[in-house]
Amino acid sequence: MGNKLTRRQILKGTGAAILGTAGVTATTNTAAAHTIGTASYTTDNLNVRSGVGTENSVVATAEKYTGMHTVDGPWNEDGYTWWEVETNGDSDNGRVRGYAVEQYQAHADFSFPATGYVSSDYGQRSSGFHGGVDIANDTGTYIYSSRAGTAYTRYEAGGCGNYIVIDHGGGYETLYCHLNDFAVSNGEYVGRHEHIGYMGSTGNSTGPHVHFEVNYNNEEQFVTGDQGEEVYAKSGMPKNYSGI
Repeated sequence: MGNKLTRRQILKGTGAAILGTAGVTATTNTAAAHTIGTASYTTDNLNVRSGVGTENSVVATAEKYTGMHTVDGPWNEDGYTWWEVETNGDSDNGRVRGYAVEQYQAHADFSFPATGYVSSDYGQRSSGFHGGVDIANDTGTYIYSSRAGTAYTRYEAGGCGNYIVIDHGGGYETLYCHLNDFAVSNGEYVGRHEHIGYMGSTGNSTGPHVHFEVNYNNEEQFVTGDQGEEVYAKSGMPKNYSGI
């Protein structure tokens, strides 16, 4: 059994099983559900291996609901479809890259829009309720669309500064605040993981970051991300927020 790779910890592991736990029911994903760049998350503890096939060593075990994105593939080996993946990391450990079985990865509805550290998480704080997650990095860091939809560019001097709202349909919208500049035009349709803007500190901001929200019927949804955690652009967010 390999050591667990959690959202707070990444450890080296060994083991022979495909999964880190036994008796897991496979999801209904097919090869068509995954392409290079697809954001996903693990449906149970999943061994990430050094190569394609069960004979390869386990680099680490990604705990259930670990976000990741697809780097390369697919390959068919040992009766499974395999992809090269890169997992989310955190403030204590780097991300892990290796090979994993598709059927224990679920396609993520939303993914992180930027690489950086969570400088403010979702929830109540002294200044009021924070309805999203702040991801901090250098000015100019690329911001990507979390999901496909129609992008609208806006400006709000005392709040979001330069910001983008993407309408995904079905009542879902995502919000990207404090941008240094836009990389899309107002009303432009964008695909998943398309470059839409640049991180900045416009509006009511104390430093370069992107404030990211997921809204359903104009209500803010829980967005995962712990204070100080390192997250990665295009990596799938665990589906533990309501309404999805």
